[in-house]
Amino acid sequence: APADARMASMRVALVLSLLVPSPASLADADFEAARRYPFTGYCAHPPNAQRKLLPGPVLDEELTGLSLTLAGVQVIFRHGARDLSKDHHCFEPRNEAFTRCKVSTLVSYSFGDQREEGTPLMKTVVDAYPSLHEVDGVPGCGEGVLLNESIPQTRAFAETFRKAYFPRLPKTPTLADTHMYSTDKERTMGTLFMLQNFLFQPGGSSDLVADTQQRKFRAPVFTRPLSGDPWDLHQYCPRVKGDLHARYYNDHEVVRRNFPEFAAAWQVAAGTKFQPAFKDCLLVAKCSDQEGLKLPSGLQPDSALFEEALKISLKLFQQKYTDDVEGMRLLAVPVLLELESFLKRQASFSGPLLALWATHDTTLIVLLVALGVWDGQWPPYMDSLVIEVYRRHGQTDGVGAFFRILHRGLPLRLPWCDGGDGGASAAGQPVGLCPVERFVPEYLEQFRDRDVLKAACAATNPFLKAKRTAAAEPSQVGVAAVLAAAAASGFAAMLLVALGLAGSSRRPGPGGCCLSLRRRSGLQRREPLLLASDC
Repeated sequence: APADARMASMRVALVLSLLVPSPASLADADFEAARRYPFTGYCAHPPNAQRKLLPGPVLDEELTGLSLTLAGVQVIFRHGARDLSKDHHCFEPRNEAFTRCKVSTLVSYSFGDQREEGTPLMKTVVDAYPSLHEVDGVPGCGEGVLLNESIPQTRAFAETFRKAYFPRLPKTPTLADTHMYSTDKERTMGTLFMLQNFLFQPGGSSDLVADTQQRKFRAPVFTRPLSGDPWDLHQYCPRVKGDLHARYYNDHEVVRRNFPEFAAAWQVAAGTKFQPAFKDCLLVAKCSDQEGLKLPSGLQPDSALFEEALKISLKLFQQKYTDDVEGMRLLAVPVLLELESFLKRQASFSGPLLALWATHDTTLIVLLVALGVWDGQWPPYMDSLVIEVYRRHGQTDGVGAFFRILHRGLPLRLPWCDGGDGGASAAGQPVGLCPVERFVPEYLEQFRDRDVLKAACAATNPFLKAKRTAAAEPSQVGVAAVLAAAAASGFAAMLLVALGLAGSSRRPGPGGCCLSLRRRSGLQRREPLLLASDC
């Protein structure tokens, strides 16, 4: 029956998604290089940080030889400098008094089709950090809101981008032909607002277009409810359990088990138990010159303990985002497909010249891990992925179009493009140039089918579950046996069970995970075969 065939196909896809090897670029050697200089460039002080990271498109003389021209650009960017994203109790005592946050939210609404507007209200936050004091109505900045430095950061980003790309596009972009998207958070919305303002009104109100209709134009900014926004890592995907936002990584036990001497030294200096998420207190204090958050005397930015805390935090986050690479790929699929849609439209003259996507550091990490190009370093403020689209001279249907992705001023070598050389062909093609039709890696193609994606997301990765259980409870030797047996069970046997061609019985394994035991002739009953659909 068609339904049975479809289910069998989905099972095969699910098994394959669990067996695709992790990208070679996720080697620990690469991550060790990042840990030597943890969170390098994180503060992104303007304007030099922004000027160095946006070099611009491929040179005209190179494109001429390839009969290519720049057709469109997409920018996925992190927000600017902010205060603490969560009420972390990093130090005892902790003195917090953020006041340098003049990027204020004006609350204004239009009334139906008439676009009538009342007087805008200024949103004022009180009691942002209740763990520090009783609720007393004291105004402050709020949690995770933009600090004043985000203004020159965004301005420098806009000016550098405008100079590098606007003259090279088919025509100068305007607000009317720019697609804008932001997660529904103040810091991303605020950064996007400033960016479009500095891009299209670089001199302020005097540069406004004289045409009355243009002045009244209200550009839409698209968003989704946070509970289901893939740009905020909140889409349906039970397989990737736990909140991936950095502020929620509050496991102090993983620090105590793996770094006992550091954990003891931190408790002496800070009076608290170190959590990986505490890196936010250290970085916010450092980047703001401790104007809003004072560091203890033993944790000043030039101290060895401060540096060690960042190294340990980065190492644990590296493990968190690469323990389940396939899970990160599942999270990235909706975003990649949305980017691909705009990329193809730009290549065929049917899309906006410019697309701006305001998001977060953790979203950028998930995308980089999914593409196999993360170097283990944490995205700084205003970090970005720039996607350039190039089309053939005279082509209007997108045939023969190419794309290139830049990160930190360099083109990324995409492992799946042109034999793993990132598109750098023997003909002297610029590094990173890749055919548009290969934007989505082959190992993610199956997830264009939403049912296949949903099935994969609904499944638990038993290999990861056993690995984490073993890490948490080293004394449970049974877990090691499960892992060894899982590794020994071959792809063919797994595929047979996934297709329903081999009999199986279900027995509870570690943590309640069900182990499917193979029953075919020649397969010994004691060898367990772990199926994601059984957990």
